[in-house]
Amino acid sequence: MTLSSIEPPWPSDERARLDRLKSYGVLDTPPEASFDRLARLGARHFRMPIVMVNLVDETRQWSKAGYGLDTMVVERRLSFCAHTILDDAVLVVRDTREDERFADHELVAGPPHLRFYAGAPLITPDGLRIGTFSLLDHKPHPEFSAEDERDLEEFARLAMHEMESQAAHRAAQAAEALLRDKNALLESLLESVTDPIFAKDRERRFTLVNSATARLLGRTREELAGLTDEDLFPPEDAARLDDLCGRVIATGREETVEEELPFPTEEGKRVLMISVMPLRDAWGAAIGVVGVARDITARKRAEEALRSSEARFRTLVDNTPLLMWINRSDGTPEYYNEELRAYTGQDPDTMSAWQGFHPDDRSAYLELRTRSIAAGTPYQSNIRMRRADGAWRWHQCRVVPVRERGAIVSWIGTAVDIHDIRRAQQAAEEADRSKGRFLAAASHDLRQPMQSILLFAGALGPHVAGDAGQRALDRLQQGLDTLKDLLDSLLDVSRLDAGVVAPQIEEFPVADLLGPLSAAYAPLAEAKGLDWRVVPCTGTVRSDRVLLGRMLRNLVDNAIRYTDRGRVMVDCRPQGTRLCVEVHDTGLGIPPDQRERIFEEFHQIGNPERDRDQGLGLGLAIVRRLSRLLDHPVDLVSRPERGSIFSVSVPLVRQDAPRLPPAATRMARTDAMTATGDGRLAVVVEDDAIVLMGLAVMLGEWGFEVLTAGSTGEALERLRGGGRRPDIVLADYRLRQGRVGTEAILRIRDLFGADVPGLIVTGEIGPEPQRDAARHGLGLMHKPVTPRLLEAALVRHLGAIGPA
Repeated sequence: MTLSSIEPPWPSDERARLDRLKSYGVLDTPPEASFDRLARLGARHFRMPIVMVNLVDETRQWSKAGYGLDTMVVERRLSFCAHTILDDAVLVVRDTREDERFADHELVAGPPHLRFYAGAPLITPDGLRIGTFSLLDHKPHPEFSAEDERDLEEFARLAMHEMESQAAHRAAQAAEALLRDKNALLESLLESVTDPIFAKDRERRFTLVNSATARLLGRTREELAGLTDEDLFPPEDAARLDDLCGRVIATGREETVEEELPFPTEEGKRVLMISVMPLRDAWGAAIGVVGVARDITARKRAEEALRSSEARFRTLVDNTPLLMWINRSDGTPEYYNEELRAYTGQDPDTMSAWQGFHPDDRSAYLELRTRSIAAGTPYQSNIRMRRADGAWRWHQCRVVPVRERGAIVSWIGTAVDIHDIRRAQQAAEEADRSKGRFLAAASHDLRQPMQSILLFAGALGPHVAGDAGQRALDRLQQGLDTLKDLLDSLLDVSRLDAGVVAPQIEEFPVADLLGPLSAAYAPLAEAKGLDWRVVPCTGTVRSDRVLLGRMLRNLVDNAIRYTDRGRVMVDCRPQGTRLCVEVHDTGLGIPPDQRERIFEEFHQIGNPERDRDQGLGLGLAIVRRLSRLLDHPVDLVSRPERGSIFSVSVPLVRQDAPRLPPAATRMARTDAMTATGDGRLAVVVEDDAIVLMGLAVMLGEWGFEVLTAGSTGEALERLRGGGRRPDIVLADYRLRQGRVGTEAILRIRDLFGADVPGLIVTGEIGPEPQRDAARHGLGLMHKPVTPRLLEAALVRHLGAIGPA
C-alpha cells in the first residue's frame, strides 16, 4: 500500500476548526509548565514512554507539550493525530504493523519505529477538534482497555480545559488593558483640552472635572469632587447655574449660555460661554449633566485691545532709535519709521526701490529676501546702507514674519549700524595675525641664541677640569635643558591658543610615526631600566603627520618620566572606522579626582616643589589642544599605583597587510661619539654666525672634519674646491634671500650624485620644514637642540654609512 493511500482526509468543518485553533493563540509558543506536567502525569499513569499534546493546523502537527520524543513538528500527511481529529472518539492503534493505514508509515517503518498509538481529540466547547492528547510506544499494546480510553479522554479534557483557561485569562487581560487604555485615553483627552470640562450628578454635585476647570476655580480636581455651585460662587450666580443644570436634566435638551462669573484667581471676573448637555445611563435615563465652558473674555475685548495695541505699536516704532520698517505679507513695503526716514534722508518711494542699499550688496539681499518670503522663515544679512550724508555704512538687517493663526500677515524689519563693530572685528583679526607673526618671529629669534648657548655649553665639557667645575657645568646644562623645554612648550601652547596652527591632513601609514618613535625613546627607556616596546601597526590613518606625532611623543615622554619600573608600550587597536593608538605604562597612575586637572597648564601630580626634572606640566595641555584641533579624542584609563593607558582615536582609512618586521626593534646605544665622527666630513649651512660657530665647535669635539658655509652657494663652492664627498649635511631651514636648507642638501646630493644624509636643524615653527623633510627623507630637529639629541641624531643618520 502506498503512502498516499493512507493520507488522512480533512474534516468537513476544517475552516471553522482552523479559525478556532488560531483564536487560542497557542501555536508556536514556548513550552509551558502546566502542559508539560500534564504530559508527564499521562506518561506515569499510562506507563507510556511517549506522551504528546498536539495541535493540527493546515500543514503540520505541532506539539505544545511532549514527553519522551524530541520531534515537535510533523508534516500533516504523516500525522497520526490527523486521523484522530476526524471523530470525537478515541483512536487506538494497538499495533501499527497490523493496521493497513499505518503499516507502511514512515514513522513505523523507520525511526522512531512507532508500534502503538492512542489519541483522544481536544474538543472545544463548540465541538471543534483542534488537536489530541496522544500516547505512543515502540512496542504494541494489545491490552489497552476501554477504561484506558476513558482515562485518555479525561486527560484530553484536562488539556482542553487548560487551553480554555489560558485563553480566558488572556482575554481578561486584554479586556483590562483595553479598559485601562480607554480610561487613559479619556483622561488624556480631558487634560489635553484647554477649555474647562465638568460633569455633575442629579444633585448638581461635581463628579468629574479636568485640570482646566480646577485651575479656573482655584482648587484641585480632588477638592472639587462632591462640591456644588453654592460652594464656589455667590448665591445669585450659583442659583442661575443650578437652574441651568436642572432644566437640562428635566428637558433632556442641551443649552448654551453666557455667564460673567467671579473666580478666585488674579484675573477676577471672566465671561464664559457654557454648553450643558444631559448625561445618560445605559438605559437612556438622565443621571446628571456634562458641560464645557469656554472663556470668551478675550474675544469680547479683542477688538478694543487690538486697536489699542496697534496705536501703541505705531508709537513705539516711530519713537524707537532702531531703523524699522513693516512689510505686507507678500513682502512689499508698507511702513517706514521716522528714524529710518531721517537716517536715509529718503522718501518711502525711493526706499521701496532699494536705492538705499549698496549696489554690490543689493542683488544678494533681494535673492535671500525672495527665498525667505517663499519659505516663510526669518532672514538676516549684513549690508551697506547709505546714510543721509552719503556715507555707506554696514548694517545688520533682520526681518521676521508676524503670524496670526499660523498665517503670515506682515514682516517686521530692523537694521542696526554695525560699521564700527565691523571695523573693530577687522582690527582684532589683524591683531591675531600680528600675534601669529610675532610668535613665529619670537620663536625663531629666541631659539637661535639658545641654540648657540647649548652648543657651546656642550663643547665646554672636555675643557673643564676638576669635579667642582664638571658639577657646575652639569648644573648649567640641566638648567639649559629645562629652559629649552619650557621655551618649546610655551611657544607651542601660545601658537595653539592663537589659532595659527593649520593642520595639514593627509593619509599615511601609522607605522611611519611609530618607527621613529620607537627608535627615539628606546635609549631613554633603557636608561631607566624600563621594558620599552612598540607593537607593529599596519593601519593607514587620516591626520596631520607632524601634529599627531607631537601628541604621541608627549604621551610617551610622560609615560617614561613617571614610570620607575615595569614597562612602557605603544599599541594600536582598530575600533570601527577609527584606530586607537594607546600608550601603556606601569607608573604611579592618576587618581580619579586628578584626571581632568592633569590636562591643565603646569599641573603635575606629586610635584609640589616644581622639580623641573619631572617636566614642566605642559605636555598634556598641548595634547588636549591638539586633540581638539585635529578632532582626535583622547581617552584615559588609570589605576593608582598600577599604571595608565592614554589612547588617541584617529580616523582609520584602511587596515593594510602586515609589513615585515624591522631587523632590530631596539636602537643600539653608542657610548662614544668619537668612533662615529672620526675622519668624517660634516657640512654645516647656517646663516647665523654664532650658531654656525657653535655647531662647528661641537662637531669638531666629536672628531668630525667640519666645512662651514653661510649659504648654499658658499657650501657648493667650497665643496667643489675640496673635491671630497661629505658624510652628512646639517642645514638651517630658513636661509638668507628666501633660500631654504632643503635646497642646500639636494644640490649637494646632485653635486656628488649620491644620497648624502641630511639633517635640518631649524628654529622655524611652521609646517613647511616638516613637509620638506618628510618628502626628501631628511632628519628634522627644532632649535634649540641639545648636544645629546644632536649626538643621537648623528648616530641614526651615520649608522648605515660605515667608517669614512
